[in-house]
Amino acid sequence: MIQDADVYRQLGALDAKVDQLLVGEEQAREARKQQYSKAENLERRLDDIDRKIATITSRMDKMEPVAAEVGKWRERLIGGLMLIGGVSALLGGIVAAAGKWLLLKLGLG
Repeated sequence: MIQDADVYRQLGALDAKVDQLLVGEEQAREARKQQYSKAENLERRLDDIDRKIATITSRMDKMEPVAAEVGKWRERLIGGLMLIGGVSALLGGIVAAAGKWLLLKLGLG
C-alpha cells in the first residue's frame, strides 16, 4: 500500500511541475506581449512611412509640370546659344572676307 510520505512526495513533485508550467506560461505571456508591442510599433512606423511617401508623391506630382517647363526653357536657351554661335561665325566670316577684299583692293594683300 502507498504510504502517506510517498503520496506527499508525489504531490510535492506535481506541485513543483505545476509551478514550473505556470512560470513558463507567464514567461510566454510576457514574450507574446512584447512581440505584440513590437508589431504595433512596426505597424505605426510603416503607416508613418506610407504617409510620408504619399506626401512626397503628391509634392512630386505638383513639381512635375514645373520641371517640364524648366526643361523647355533650357532647350530654348541652348537653341538660342547655338543660333548666336552660328550668326557670330557667319559675321566673322563676312568680316574676314570683306577685310581680305579690302586689302586686295588697296593693294596690300
